[in-house]
Amino acid sequence: ERLEPHTARRGSRDAAMAGHRICPALATWFAIVEVAAAVGCSPTQPPVWPEKFKIMQRKTPVDDPDCHKGPCSDVTTYYDWTLQANLIIDHQDGADRTMWDLELGTHQSYYFFPEVKQCTPMKFPVGILRRDWLKDANFTGESTLLGRKVLGYSKADFIDYWADAADCSPVRWAFHGMPGNFDTVGYFEDEAVPDESFFKPPAYCPGVAVDTQSEARIFA
Repeated sequence: ERLEPHTARRGSRDAAMAGHRICPALATWFAIVEVAAAVGCSPTQPPVWPEKFKIMQRKTPVDDPDCHKGPCSDVTTYYDWTLQANLIIDHQDGADRTMWDLELGTHQSYYFFPEVKQCTPMKFPVGILRRDWLKDANFTGESTLLGRKVLGYSKADFIDYWADAADCSPVRWAFHGMPGNFDTVGYFEDEAVPDESFFKPPAYCPGVAVDTQSEARIFA
């Protein structure tokens, strides 16, 4: 079932495998995710993520929001700072498999497809994003987006991020160099992953990771 954007409530490289494009910066981000609400935010105070959250998003091309030219994706992310894990579950429209992107504070990531038991491990210079990773982001102004008043921020020529002006929950983000928007469909602060086993790589993942380059400077 297609997810349509609505008001959310509080509550890299070439594809490792079929049909997905994964870039190091995106993987590090999703470590992203990848985005959550803050204790408070303002033009001079970017959002700070909560300890844990779940966010559901619709990923669409900027120039094709209705997905006429190709498949879009439904994306669900679980972030948990305490457990040092971030999980992104990305299902393309019409696909017969779903990509799971598991990123850990150990700098280890795993891209796997449970339906076919395929897995590619990767090693990155950084772990999951700090809760205050938006610190020092440039304020880009106030606007209205998806029917909500938002505050905009831009980070290190890497990502644009829009937060609800009233509660600082994420409304949209877009990666520079990646022609797509991630629009919030549902946001649930303090919601944990269904089971902590979700934060463990499956047994069929190879035990040795492949080193790769990443834009670690963005999160220094």
